[in-house]
Amino acid sequence: MNLLFLGTSAGVPTKQRNVAGVALRESKGKGWYLIDCGEGTQHQVLHTKLSFHSLKAILITHVHGDHCYGLPGILASVATCVYRNLDYAGKTSFS
Repeated sequence: MNLLFLGTSAGVPTKQRNVAGVALRESKGKGWYLIDCGEGTQHQVLHTKLSFHSLKAILITHVHGDHCYGLPGILASVATCVYRNLDYAGKTSFS
């Protein structure tokens, strides 16, 4: 497996760095996992060779905005090209 950093700028994006987002790619095949998806991660993915078709799971480390505000956009992109359920791990509620 290898890592592709989509964003490393913590809570404040800059012109050169997006907020939190890491793609964990399988060493064989095209499958990948998204770890955190701050706002703008969807756009960052478009600058790579990654395909939403081969996204296997989305993992959110914690529910701070800079780690999850990109989730609606990512889910919208995945919904247009993937006709299966993504894996989910974690709490079933945020209360």
